[in-house]
Amino acid sequence: MLIAVSSAKGGVGKTTTAIHLAAYMSQFAPTLLIDGDAIRASTRWAQRGNGKQLPFKVVDEKQTAKYAREYVNGHIVIDTEANPSDVDFRQVADGCDLLVIPAVPETTATDGLIYTLAMLQGIGHDRFKVLITKVPPRPRMDGVYLRESLVEQSIPVFASEIPQLVAFDRASEQGVPVYEVKEERAIRAWESYSAAGKEIYVQSRQVRRTRRNS
Repeated sequence: MLIAVSSAKGGVGKTTTAIHLAAYMSQFAPTLLIDGDAIRASTRWAQRGNGKQLPFKVVDEKQTAKYAREYVNGHIVIDTEANPSDVDFRQVADGCDLLVIPAVPETTATDGLIYTLAMLQGIGHDRFKVLITKVPPRPRMDGVYLRESLVEQSIPVFASEIPQLVAFDRASEQGVPVYEVKEERAIRAWESYSAAGKEIYVQSRQVRRTRRNS
């Protein structure tokens, strides 16, 4: 399955999402993460591992042709460029099986989400799903309000959501998936992405079934 993680707004957990969805999918088949971000955030994440290897391969987007064929029966996750141009966004959307759009429940980030969804509507793309990330703890209701707004507009949204936890910052600093971090809430952090990954995995099986029958 080809999964692209993209957003018109930076700071929404795009690379964190790409890293952890790739980690989840790698449990079931060989997985490749293509780093298309201008600052190579996924590549830098992997390099900070101090010898610890991520459970999937990370390559620069320029190496896509070299490695993609090796993963035709596995999974490919693309960490796209932050704030892509309309043309680049269209190409990514048209080429993937699922476009994951991280969204933070903040006003400025929501503006970016609105722009992203407008672009999708403009190109008639319907293979996308919004993942609500960096959700602040209760009693703040920001995540609830964003979810309600998306549901009211019939916008596909993951049932799971990603909490705002320092464990993700520790994972980035150490260059590892969050489940390897020795931090109190690391288990909860991984469980949140595992839940999102499970939703995608179920969909990937449906995609493969459809391809076999076509």
